[in-house]
Amino acid sequence: MSFEELVRKDILMVDVDTPVSEILDLFEKQRDLIVVSRGSFYEGIVNESLAYKLNIDPTTTKVRTVMKVAPKLGGSESVGEISKLMVESGFKTLPYVLQDGTVAGGVFADDVIALSENFFRNVSVKDVMTANPVTIEKSATIGQLLSLMRNSGLSRIVVVEDHEIVGIVTLHDIIQKVIKPRFRQRRDRIISDMKKITEYPVTSIMTENVITIDEDANAYETYKLMKKYRFSSVVVTKKGFLAGIVTKEDLLRQIALSTTALPSVFVQLSKKGIIESLEYDPETIRSRIDSIIRKYRKVLENSVLTVYINGDKMQRRGKPHIIIRIQVNGPYVNNSVTGEGWGIKNALVDAVHKLEKVLEKVKFATTKKTTEKEVQELLESILP
Repeated sequence: MSFEELVRKDILMVDVDTPVSEILDLFEKQRDLIVVSRGSFYEGIVNESLAYKLNIDPTTTKVRTVMKVAPKLGGSESVGEISKLMVESGFKTLPYVLQDGTVAGGVFADDVIALSENFFRNVSVKDVMTANPVTIEKSATIGQLLSLMRNSGLSRIVVVEDHEIVGIVTLHDIIQKVIKPRFRQRRDRIISDMKKITEYPVTSIMTENVITIDEDANAYETYKLMKKYRFSSVVVTKKGFLAGIVTKEDLLRQIALSTTALPSVFVQLSKKGIIESLEYDPETIRSRIDSIIRKYRKVLENSVLTVYINGDKMQRRGKPHIIIRIQVNGPYVNNSVTGEGWGIKNALVDAVHKLEKVLEKVKFATTKKTTEKEVQELLESILP
């Protein structure tokens, strides 16, 4: 599988000085755009969630103001390396940039996954999914949903009623159904409308008749469902009940792992949102996670720990509001915890503290020779 097989030449490109209002309709064709300046020289990427910001005037704000710099591909990367970069950066499209700085194309997550079909031949959904996903009750309001998304660092929430799946809401739904219809209004009008909308029920924007797949289904068949219906995730069930959720990011992570010489515990960081470079110190974060691994190596053996770091514009005493979610996928632990705080250090302490509580329970259970099934049931009972 060569790099050339993955590159698309017909990507959408816009100039950095283009007003945001002029690119909004392009997201119907492609949610990620390569942004260029001075002809075809690479500058960054803008996607749907970056463009639809409530604090800008889209008619006067230039694309360069909202874009982010995504990792550049040079043409020598393997499929595993590309998958890892996509997971870590949060972008599902990466630019192929030549040595002179010009954009020669782009690589899309869909193509990476599609060309990895053989790898997923014997991989089931339960091997890659996020178990016990965060849910919200059908009776909740949109305001409660937004708070849950912010506090959990998640961009999709399953809607339930008496433990039955009744719908799902994604960030894309919120953009399309709540923000987009009002985006070209004056900012004060938008904010006024949004305050009213937060009191509306979640059911007014959720996708009903959720397509689900059994946890024993093939992972690639699940991806084909995503592609067919243009979904970014699929809800997973076990005997008809909610068991997990699988995303394209989960599939990309699995591809990255399959082509990497793994240590006994593999750690991967993923950074999103507004985080100053001085605040983000990957080595300090890895060092803290490594100390947890040393302490709980037996229950974390052959596991993958993904640390998701997300920041927003709220600040206190110069420190940004940070949400950190640590997801563990392994033979004994298959779940996630979320911490938050002002600054990465405080959020990491909160998340690690919650993770330690989980691992202590698992450690105690395994020393009592509890079966893996019993460990999972115990874990499910103590997590919120």
